[in-house]
Amino acid sequence: MKIKFQPTGQEIAVDPSKTLLQLCIDNKIEIKSICKGVPSCTECRVKILSGEHNVLPPEKNELQLIGTNYFLDQKRLSCQMRCFGPVTIDLTEQLQKLDKNNQKKKDFKLPVHTSSMPHEITATQSTLVLEKKNTPAKD
Repeated sequence: MKIKFQPTGQEIAVDPSKTLLQLCIDNKIEIKSICKGVPSCTECRVKILSGEHNVLPPEKNELQLIGTNYFLDQKRLSCQMRCFGPVTIDLTEQLQKLDKNNQKKKDFKLPVHTSSMPHEITATQSTLVLEKKNTPAKD
């Protein structure tokens, strides 16, 4: 019995003792999760394409996060889902999140200072004002 992932075509063995998120971590399949299975963030939502009868319905704590949308879009929290038979999962949304995060990392650039004087940046708690102070160069 296998869990299949679309559009990547990856397959992993079903293990009812582990959540889908745990199985993916063990098999190096990336699923974004901030809460690491608490559940509290809903970042690990995946869509069940087929085999929903091989997955227990969502419990109360999961339904509080995903709401009744589950009955419309078939998206579940991978950190709460355990598979008991063949299931096909759509990872398209997860792949888009990963691409978006990777793009943000590529776009990040540190400012380049052209002045020969070093700069000190300070922040004051409880305000959103940052001050840039020029400090004299030390000999």
